[in-house]
Amino acid sequence: MRPNFAMEVECMRASMRKLAIWYTPNFKPITTHDELDHIMSTLGFNPLPPISATATATAWREYSFTAAGAFLLKSPNSPPPRPRLPYPRIDGLHVDTYRTFLEAINFYLRMNNISDLFHIRGMPLQHGHDRNQKWCRMIGDDLVYVYREGTAEYGCCPVNKNAKSSKDQNSVLRIVPWKSIIDRIL
Repeated sequence: MRPNFAMEVECMRASMRKLAIWYTPNFKPITTHDELDHIMSTLGFNPLPPISATATATAWREYSFTAAGAFLLKSPNSPPPRPRLPYPRIDGLHVDTYRTFLEAINFYLRMNNISDLFHIRGMPLQHGHDRNQKWCRMIGDDLVYVYREGTAEYGCCPVNKNAKSSKDQNSVLRIVPWKSIIDRIL
């Protein structure tokens, strides 16, 4: 083994970041459903009890929109999406899981810019919570992002059914770098 290999591995581990959902009005990360439930209830979403397909699988918590009846009447054949995230921790998830969650919220709220409410950005791994987790790698923006195994959710709800390609769709997900937030505060 090369002598600098251990140092390279430690440097790589130190540069790893996990994504987290941040509450934009106060620029604070939301790491558990306990923190998220109050915010979601003020937006009209009620938390449902966590569900798990099997005892070993990750549990997920869904939120129902209190005024969903109007959406059900418009499309009785296909139920509207339900925002959902793994339970109890909601940090360190795959970017597609956050995208699905934010698109489901935006389906009901129809905000022009959902990043005024929530945004996604990286944060350092937390030694106490993250050391025993199994992580998978995502690469982007010259940093190495990781996500917890078993928390990736693919299959975002469609934003624009008439779009010809994914390039034509306006994604509601925005990963906001720290510099943008500092510029906004100042």
